[in-house]
Amino acid sequence: MKVFYAALLAVYGAWFVWYGGSGDPVTNAELEAYVSAMSEKSKSGPETVDETAELMRRLGEFDTGNEFLMVNLIKYRGQAEYPNDSEWVEETDALAADARYSSGVVKALLSRGSLPILKGSVIGKFMTDEDWRDWDVVAIVRYRSVKDMLDMIVDMAGSGLAVHKYASIKQTHVFPIEPEISLFSLRTLIAVLLLSLALIVRSFVKPS
Repeated sequence: MKVFYAALLAVYGAWFVWYGGSGDPVTNAELEAYVSAMSEKSKSGPETVDETAELMRRLGEFDTGNEFLMVNLIKYRGQAEYPNDSEWVEETDALAADARYSSGVVKALLSRGSLPILKGSVIGKFMTDEDWRDWDVVAIVRYRSVKDMLDMIVDMAGSGLAVHKYASIKQTHVFPIEPEISLFSLRTLIAVLLLSLALIVRSFVKPS
């Protein structure tokens, strides 16, 4: 059992380090290297590349090196709108287009220790003002670091996934938040699961 306990601790320790959430902020030189790599890989036009570069630089402005949550407010199109030269141009289902984009994004997130935390449909209004956009969906994504998000942007620049995003989404507001109070902790959840596994195995193992 001591060997088993040690193995569980090793597994948790390795996962804890990989999941991360604290480190050094991206430097200006690193940021520009990410921007340059995105520009080289992108299959989009100059206007889209410039817009993406500006968004990447905004990421660097708030980077503390720590994990953060990105809040996404999304309003879908009535019908998907693919470019005329796209192989998907005949597809009109906006939600299906979004699903194509999401499937690729989730894989990219998980490979970088990041993951969707919440996604839910907006079901009404409460306190709003004239800027309310009748959002359809709210999604919150946990990123291990800004560097991971920048690396993900570079990786996706040549993937063609973005065409599904812009085909499905009419408008979106995206902004980062730093968790202060949260009742959800994957670190604690994994620790509890491994502890439960240890207790279950121990209950079936007869003392020698």
